[in-house]
Amino acid sequence: MRIRVERHVQFENCAIKTKTKQTNQFTGEISLENLPKGLEYLALSVNQLSGTICLTSLPLAMEYLYLQKNNLEGSLDLTRLHESMKRMYLSRNRFSGTIDLGNLPESMKVLSVRENALSGTVRMPAQMYRKFEANLGVCCFAGNHDLIVKRV
Repeated sequence: MRIRVERHVQFENCAIKTKTKQTNQFTGEISLENLPKGLEYLALSVNQLSGTICLTSLPLAMEYLYLQKNNLEGSLDLTRLHESMKRMYLSRNRFSGTIDLGNLPESMKVLSVRENALSGTVRMPAQMYRKFEANLGVCCFAGNHDLIVKRV
């Protein structure tokens, strides 16, 4: 089945908690700004979604975000994620620039940004480094050739 996203879909008055549409060959841009307030899980991996995304406008209830293997690009602002966020998979896209891990939520268990075009030096507090190492190893950053992760 082929579905082409031609316009932004509005979710403003929905009571949905989970949205799973992986491997559907969706194309076009995606807006994360008007998702349902109670949305906890969004999986749009392995599609052909493009454009930039705004992570700071995710719903307060969002716990799991799966957007890997798309054509998303631009910078990633990880400094104002909500405390409910637990797992975020943004691997195999075209995100670029530097990332700041200094304000990740305590609840965050997995952050995968591997195989993008991220660069610079990421300073990761030792406690956070151990937490990620226990869940993923350092693989969550692999494949960003100009990215250096330092434990501080």
